[in-house]
Amino acid sequence: MIEKLKYHLLRVLSCRQMRVSCLAVMTALTVAAVTLLNSSIYTVNIFDGENNYTVRTLSNNVTNVLSHVELKSNSYNIINTSVNGRTTSVEIEYSYPVYITYADETLEIAFSGGTVEDALTKAGFTIDEYDFVEPAADTVIDGTVYIDYTDINYISTVAKETIPYSTDTVYSSSVLKGVTTLKEGTEGVREVEYLEKLVNGVSVEKTVTASSVIEQPVNAKKIVGTKTAVAAISNQAVKTSNDVKSISWLKPSSPIELDSKGNPVSYKSKMTVRATAYTYTGNNCSTGVAPKPGYIAVNPDVIPYGTKLYIKSADGSYIYGYAVAADTGSFIKKYPNGIDLFLTSESACESFGVRNMEVYILK
Repeated sequence: MIEKLKYHLLRVLSCRQMRVSCLAVMTALTVAAVTLLNSSIYTVNIFDGENNYTVRTLSNNVTNVLSHVELKSNSYNIINTSVNGRTTSVEIEYSYPVYITYADETLEIAFSGGTVEDALTKAGFTIDEYDFVEPAADTVIDGTVYIDYTDINYISTVAKETIPYSTDTVYSSSVLKGVTTLKEGTEGVREVEYLEKLVNGVSVEKTVTASSVIEQPVNAKKIVGTKTAVAAISNQAVKTSNDVKSISWLKPSSPIELDSKGNPVSYKSKMTVRATAYTYTGNNCSTGVAPKPGYIAVNPDVIPYGTKLYIKSADGSYIYGYAVAADTGSFIKKYPNGIDLFLTSESACESFGVRNMEVYILK
């Protein structure tokens, strides 16, 4: 009996020793595995401006780690990454689409926050005080927004332009009637400064800001002959203004040559106009000269002040003679092409009344 007890006791002790040995081995293996695992784990700390996220991972690929983290939005930018041993710190900012319409195109950018001007700058635009921006440039953006942008610029340019010449018609008694000659004119040159408005690079408006004449044009001259065959043989039919009794007190610098009908043989143009008469009012003429026969009132938009004239009736019965445009009057409102002849008395004006007169514009 005693022998059996010894046998069983030895058997039990033998099993316990085996179990202890196995447990020791397993413990050692576990410690080794934990140690190995800890040496392979990376820690990734993520900060999105509001919240912190900590991830334990076997991979140190930040992009892969972020793709498995449940963030507020999947649209973000990594703005900072730092590594300290097996710990990586990542700072992100969320972004959202901002749409910018420029001319006929709309572009999209990923934006993380700031003003409308910041968004335009990020898109490559530089705005100034002339540009149109909607919403306003200082508007703070905190989400998706649509921006209308119009680039407006003003540029100054200088150009040289030609000044066209006109053609003056001159009637000459030294050239036979029916003969016309033309002396060519010369174009002038002016320098013109422009202010040009560009909208999105396209010119939409051009304004002249300054202009100066560099070279005056020289008018062409059309010379029309008035000499008749008789006049060519004999000068008896030709006389001058000195040979004619006229109303005007003014004298031309040289006598005006007249044909046999008493008409000037050399002049720029001729018109037949409605004529009235006026006398002393106590005031000087519009040009400042004292009134006297020969100074007449005109519409300066039709006959400029200072124009030298020869005035007579068509039949030659009334010859006012050599005159200068020096005054104006209210008559031009109703008769813009009319003239008012200065006479020395009221009775002379009443006698003259209203009649048609031939007006020759002298050279």
